[in-house]
Amino acid sequence: MNNFYLSKYFIGQLKPLTKKYRHLKNDLISVLENFNKETSIDLGNSLYKIRIKSSDIRKGKNKSFRLIIFVWQDKNTLVPIVIYFKGDKENISKKELIYHVSIILNEIKNQ
Repeated sequence: MNNFYLSKYFIGQLKPLTKKYRHLKNDLISVLENFNKETSIDLGNSLYKIRIKSSDIRKGKNKSFRLIIFVWQDKNTLVPIVIYFKGDKENISKKELIYHVSIILNEIKNQ
């Protein structure tokens, strides 16, 4: 599954991070191209959490990014929902996740 859809909303989340972490886009693309359900954390409802090791940071797991994606089975496409830096935010709440998912699904629906 190498297809992925980057929503305007997700790109808006990514943009400030790429100013500080120059290789984040390449790291993200690599993770999406090599996505494997078995090595990801299943959050249910076709949502998965993935760790993105940053090429810009040489520290451990706490100094990496987390990406939550939606696996759109009908279109055979990965849809990134939210990305955050583990050093800034320990985890994302269910309420926040629902918020991000609803914005992206509305964006997809209105295309």
